[in-house]
Amino acid sequence: MTLAEYELRMESYELKNVNKRLDMATQAFFNANVQAVDNDGKPIYKNFDDFYDYVSAINDVRSKYEPNYVPIKKTKKKSKTDVLIDRIKTYKKKHPKKGAN
Repeated sequence: MTLAEYELRMESYELKNVNKRLDMATQAFFNANVQAVDNDGKPIYKNFDDFYDYVSAINDVRSKYEPNYVPIKKTKKKSKTDVLIDRIKTYKKKHPKKGAN
């Protein structure tokens, strides 16, 4: 086995471990979310990313093995209203009103 093959296998092994930790963190999140509340009775974790940062864990492993790796950026999820507004704008561009200036 060459050094490159070894490093590829090690990267694969560590990525599998990241996925296992994701599974464990998901289970722990749901268990903790049921029980964890602040003094006002509100949940401590608003969403799963507050509990476990999966994208960051993947970026850490891949950047260790790939010198030219460009980290995955977190994208903010659009609200349903923003998605609908974008769809309406796209529709209006594709189907302009006849006779409108």
